[in-house]
Amino acid sequence: MAKNLFARYLWEINTLYERGNITLKELNQLYRDSYLYDEADEEARLERRTSANDDDGAIPRRTWDNHRREIETIFDVNIECRKSDNTYYIDDDEGYMASRMTHMVCNHFAVKNMLGEAKNLKQRVLYEDIPSGFNHLTTIIQAMRENKVLNISYKSFVRDDVTQFCLHPYCLKVFKQRWYVVGWHEPTSDIRIYSLDRISNIEILKKKFKMPIDFDAQEYFEDSYGAFRNDGVSPTVRIKANAEEREYLRTLPLHHSQQEVETEQDFSVFELHIRPSFDFKQAILAMGANVEVLEPQTLRDEIKSTLNNMLKKYT
Repeated sequence: MAKNLFARYLWEINTLYERGNITLKELNQLYRDSYLYDEADEEARLERRTSANDDDGAIPRRTWDNHRREIETIFDVNIECRKSDNTYYIDDDEGYMASRMTHMVCNHFAVKNMLGEAKNLKQRVLYEDIPSGFNHLTTIIQAMRENKVLNISYKSFVRDDVTQFCLHPYCLKVFKQRWYVVGWHEPTSDIRIYSLDRISNIEILKKKFKMPIDFDAQEYFEDSYGAFRNDGVSPTVRIKANAEEREYLRTLPLHHSQQEVETEQDFSVFELHIRPSFDFKQAILAMGANVEVLEPQTLRDEIKSTLNNMLKKYT
């Protein structure tokens, strides 16, 4: 899929979301004012047009119908037409952008879209970019929709050599500025997770795979924090946060299971049902003396051991 076409899809999704409903004529007018619009492309299209019709626009009706189908397939966003006034809208029965990936990608693109249309603001709006960005993203999405096997060349942080393997791409996940692909690793016959920015080469093979009917990406990471899933029992984690830090935890929870179970003037206790991972421990340590792990004792001991080792480096 061409990069500019992927951007077109995202622009169309965001435009409909922001406007609520819109006619194809209005969409064309907005598209001509966007930074994605290429006059040369439309001139070439008009030269090929053999007869006058109501598709005389940058986005012809047939093209728009194709885009709607592709958007539903790739992003699970359904664009409907209201026959009474011929306006288009996003069917929001299950909540707009139910897919977290779709929501994140479109939010990220919305910022870039606004900056592209207001270039004088580029130096005044600073936001975190994702180093791995869209590297290999469209290729993986294409393989996912067609259930085709990927041949990947990968260089991890712990090995000097590049490994090559076949992967059945199940889902995509983003965490802390990195995209990850989750899939069935053929050489070891198990599910593994790989960072897109460590992939040096990727190729879609003709070979197809059957997506397991019992695999649910949301459920797979249900009790996990970060990009990697931990096996085992999910203990109840209780952390105590001071009055300042609890405001951050209230507005940006560490996990979807987080609940504030005790509230005092100077502190609050939060409870989470999560498998503590390395990423989770790093998040706790990043909050410094503002938080204290109360339970489980094993996690409390691990945090204490790490802090003691850190202290030794400064004494």
